[in-house]
Amino acid sequence: MRVVKTTCPLDCCDQCGLRIWEDSGKIVRIEPDPDQPVTGNMICSKGKKHAARVNHPGRLRYPLLKQGEEFNRISWPEAIEVMAYNIKRSLNQGGPLSLMHYYDAGYSGLLKNIESRFFSSLGGCTLHRGSLCWGAGIAAQKYDFGSVLGHPYHDLLNAKMILVWGRNPANTSIHLQSFIRKACQNGVRVVVIDPVRTATVSDANVHIRVKPGTDGALALAMGHVIIENGLIDRDFIHHCSTGFDQFAELCRDYSPEKVAGVTGVEAGIIKDMALEYAKIKPAAILIGIGPQRHSNGGNMVRAIDALAAMTGNVGLRGGGASYANFRVTRHLDHSFLEGADLNPLHRYYPKPRLAESLIEIADPRIEFLYVSRANPLVQAGDSNRLREALSKVPFIVTADHFMTDTAAASDLILPATCFLEEEDIYFNSMSHQYLNYGVKLLDPPWECRSEYEVFKELAVRLGISEFPGWEVGEVLARAIRPLTEATGISINDLKEKGPHLLPGGDDIPWKTRLFDTPDGKYNFYSKTAKNDGCDALPVYREPFELNDSALHAQGYCYWFLTPHPSDSIHSTHRIPGDRKAPYAYLHPGTAAKENLADGDRARISSPRGNIEAKIKVTEDLPLETVMVYEGWWHYSGAAVNKLTSGRLTDMGAQAALYDCLCRIEPA
Repeated sequence: MRVVKTTCPLDCCDQCGLRIWEDSGKIVRIEPDPDQPVTGNMICSKGKKHAARVNHPGRLRYPLLKQGEEFNRISWPEAIEVMAYNIKRSLNQGGPLSLMHYYDAGYSGLLKNIESRFFSSLGGCTLHRGSLCWGAGIAAQKYDFGSVLGHPYHDLLNAKMILVWGRNPANTSIHLQSFIRKACQNGVRVVVIDPVRTATVSDANVHIRVKPGTDGALALAMGHVIIENGLIDRDFIHHCSTGFDQFAELCRDYSPEKVAGVTGVEAGIIKDMALEYAKIKPAAILIGIGPQRHSNGGNMVRAIDALAAMTGNVGLRGGGASYANFRVTRHLDHSFLEGADLNPLHRYYPKPRLAESLIEIADPRIEFLYVSRANPLVQAGDSNRLREALSKVPFIVTADHFMTDTAAASDLILPATCFLEEEDIYFNSMSHQYLNYGVKLLDPPWECRSEYEVFKELAVRLGISEFPGWEVGEVLARAIRPLTEATGISINDLKEKGPHLLPGGDDIPWKTRLFDTPDGKYNFYSKTAKNDGCDALPVYREPFELNDSALHAQGYCYWFLTPHPSDSIHSTHRIPGDRKAPYAYLHPGTAAKENLADGDRARISSPRGNIEAKIKVTEDLPLETVMVYEGWWHYSGAAVNKLTSGRLTDMGAQAALYDCLCRIEPA
């Protein structure tokens, strides 16, 4: 039996260090790596599931080619030949823009990103901008601060108050939750702002139940109270920011009395929370991805950022408005991985509008689609329309571990390696700033191959010299060259010495109070946002479907909530044969109104489709809402994105997946 150290590859806030026990080519045990400074002595249930996933008998074993209505096994030489033929056919018919490369973050290893260089070596391709998940919040913080930087988890212990805003780390970031719990036990005031009484509330002093999609109005009302009571940090505002007068004028229209009717939070509670936050310093805000998944999501994050700035809680230990942490990307050579030096031709579309783009893009139309690290038929909005759009693409290739919904809609399926079957480097853009080496522990089973090996062979078949035929270690060393040149840290250091904290990885963001914005100051009023066609100020706008009278007339009157579950990252752990059943959660009042009870089967519908699930009645949910956890595959009957739309957020070209009204009835 061998024991090795590696890192969890999931698209997760924590990216835990792991110790893997292997015996005769099988993973027999997975435990936390106590030497990982942040994640220490615990891992979540998702990390523990890697053994079942890697060893799963249902993994794809061989290349599969669709012939008629069935998939048939073919050899790798045949698979390479089929891909090469369809790429050349597409290039001859429409040039590089007839190729589309679709990917997401189902795997956080660095090596996968070299797929982009392959397409650049073909002359380019059609690519997405934006994201399904968190792009609005990223765009918002770039407008405000110039870059997206977060405080290290341990800095929460320096706070006197913590606002956990639209975030449920008890489900999605157990190590962050442990710091919140410890802070609360040490007397730090912890307030959770969320429509749902989540598991995170158990480690908080107060739960503020805000109506979905109205967080921006709540933040502006808090700003109104803080300004009215003269509790702003005049030194920060005068010397370190611009546009505060315009922002203050905006806040004048958001009195607590007016906003109470919008948010469902009593005016007195808004006032008390605002005064408490402004008077207790330092105070930290942890912003989740939930609020910014609405059509007004970017402005909601900007309004929350402004609370930290106006009170001077920026650049302080125990302060900040932490959303994500992009410090690591400054030390990686993304230009090389993307093939920017090859001057590729690119055409862009908004990522959430994949279905519309496949249908509408012309001159040239999409002839060839390559999908990796993603299952868009489950993850993208309006999945019924996406299925129709995919059927019109002449040739689709998907690389994956299992027969996902997207793989089943493809023409060629490539069996990909899992993280323990290939060498890689892992990094995190959400929280801690450790760079981690991932060892190759297992030989790939059956005929599984890494995507890099496939592209190397395909490049030779196509006669492409610009795509490197290097060993994996050489590619990884090249990808971290900026880090090596700046610090001397090499890939051998990562192999031999374990996780490396990146330069400044534990720093307090903006401690110099010099920002990365064009004027070097915090921007309450963003000229950059205005130039990009967004609001210069973080105005509050109602989510599109919230008061749509036509939808209400058809019975669509419940807000459809689809948060992250505790046992899966998106659809990653919903594998064939998973017997766990989905549930629709309702408040007792909603259940009584719709004549539903625990265990009943219900149909949930939107104008775009319908799903079915068993009912669970709980007072953790507010009235007039229906909640189903996201990530369920279509075979479950509860793939939530059958209901959601392809609408975009106000900035960041992100999916407004949470702008969705539904109705519910007995199935």
